[in-house]
Amino acid sequence: MKTLILGVSLALISVLPVASANTSKTPETEPASSTKPAPALDMDKEIKRLNSFVRSIRTIKGEFVQTADNGSLATGRFYWRRPARLRIEYDESPLLIVADGSNIAQIDKDLETIDQVRISWTPYKFLLSRRFDLTRGMELVGVEKLPHQTRVTVKDPDGEVDGEFTLIFSEPELGLLGWTWSNPFDGQVDFVLKDTEEGSKLASSLFVIREQDRRRGGRRR
Repeated sequence: MKTLILGVSLALISVLPVASANTSKTPETEPASSTKPAPALDMDKEIKRLNSFVRSIRTIKGEFVQTADNGSLATGRFYWRRPARLRIEYDESPLLIVADGSNIAQIDKDLETIDQVRISWTPYKFLLSRRFDLTRGMELVGVEKLPHQTRVTVKDPDGEVDGEFTLIFSEPELGLLGWTWSNPFDGQVDFVLKDTEEGSKLASSLFVIREQDRRRGGRRR
């Protein structure tokens, strides 16, 4: 089975202290309403709507809170330029994650290592696909429609990436709230976006896996 770079990241982050209880979490499922049940979801229409929204995104930047079932917590800054350029900077961790369009690298300055693999070998492939399509390259597990959220869960049809990946969108005005990755190693891992800004110009240098980062990171594994 291919190495999962995100799993490595989470294992390292798990040593971080847990913050106070008022830290943001992935929005919880809303309680069932006593009103009439919602009409049956037109799945084809919904999938087309979500595909269209994700494809319309040019850039997103903001902050994030990442939590896991083991009690670990991390915060930092998030930059995404569609389709496949991503940068995740952690506040209290030596980790830096950069996707350059083809590969994704994890630099750990404390361990003096750098791990680099294809995006397609990691859970990020569900978000960073060049032409986002919930019906191609991923198996649609389900769509959960809530008054203020839509949750779409997918998994790798070939089983090469473990677990299930859930994208969370705001409703009724579509926006990306974050995602959840449920896997056998870390349980449920929540990545919640906050204070996001869409459409800003992001420098290409943010998404370059730099030689100086490799030297600063030490040996390349």
